[in-house]
Order: sequence, then structure tokens, then C-alpha cells
Amino acid sequence: MKHSYSAGVQNVRLRPLEERDIESLRIWRNDPEKTAFLRRIGEITPDMQKKWFEAYLENPDEITFAIEETQELHRLVGSVALYNFKDGAAEAGKIQIGDDEAHGRGIAAKSMALAACIGFHYFGLEKIAASVHQENAAAYRSYLKIGFRAVGSHEAPMGGREDELELTVRQLRGAVDYLQEIYFYSGTEPE
Repeated sequence: MKHSYSAGVQNVRLRPLEERDIESLRIWRNDPEKTAFLRRIGEITPDMQKKWFEAYLENPDEITFAIEETQELHRLVGSVALYNFKDGAAEAGKIQIGDDEAHGRGIAAKSMALAACIGFHYFGLEKIAASVHQENAAAYRSYLKIGFRAVGSHEAPMGGREDELELTVRQLRGAVDYLQEIYFYSGTEPE
């Protein structure tokens, strides 16, 4: 979905995904070490990535954000999405911190918190769901850190099991102490 939603906190900023970002995402997505817990789709060519991006811009059921580290790296480090909007709920995920220098900086948890805040604030969501592979310890910690709670599990497409997680605005408020520091953007300037 073409959008102008942006938000930031501390060293992390979410902004709309732009065409200039997609080559980095493609390279990261093609790295088997970075995608062990993602759905297997094979090698992505530049042409395939461009077609995906063009289709994404027309998809009203998915909002993808570029993740930037803003204090030390000052660059794109990954992406995260909200998708499958239905009846006051959506799914969060498709998160990837592809830049190796960005690891260990709390970026994934803050990115998920920012995406959730945008979902609750701009879309009026009541609940956000996510699925995380039980063996993906880093991602699991990030989700739990911002208040997600396990509500079930299912077989994972790539083998093993995924836990089904849910988050409400109340759970987010109870888990995240930096919510008052979050600033929203519409385009390029803070609101």
C-alpha cells in the first residue's frame, strides 16, 4: 500500500518503503543465513523484486515500512509490515533486520512497537497478531519484550512449530516504557 505513515523512537525510525530500498531488501532476502525462519521462495531477481514492489504499492491489505537506524548507522537496516487487515485486527511481521551492523541494538523490538503504534493510532486496530518460529529466539524475545502473548501454535511452513501471538494496546502500554517518546510523521516532518 502506498502510504505516508512514519514513526520514530530513540535510534529507530519507520518510514514508507521506497523503490530505492528494494535492492537491499532483495539482497538480504536472498541470504539463507538471514532467512532461515522465513517462507522459502527461492532466489529473487532484481526484476522479480521490482514487480513485487509495484504490486505491493497497489495492495490495500499490506503496509510495509523501511526501518532506519538513526543514531549511529544512519541508514536502512531492515523492514517490517502490517497486513491482513480485518475486523479491527491485523497481522504484524515480515520483519527482517538485514544489516549485520544493526543487530544487538534493540531495533527489532522498537520497530515492532512502532508498527503496532501506527496500527493502533492510525488504523484503530484493537488487536495485532503475529506468528513466530519457536526456534527463532531473537525474534521471539523481541515480540515478548513489547507485550505480545502466546495464544496458540501451529506447524510452521518451513518445519517445526510457530507460536501464535497477540498484542492489544493495553499489553503494549504495560510492556513498553518509551511510548511517550514515540513521535509520528506524515511524510518527512514530525507531527
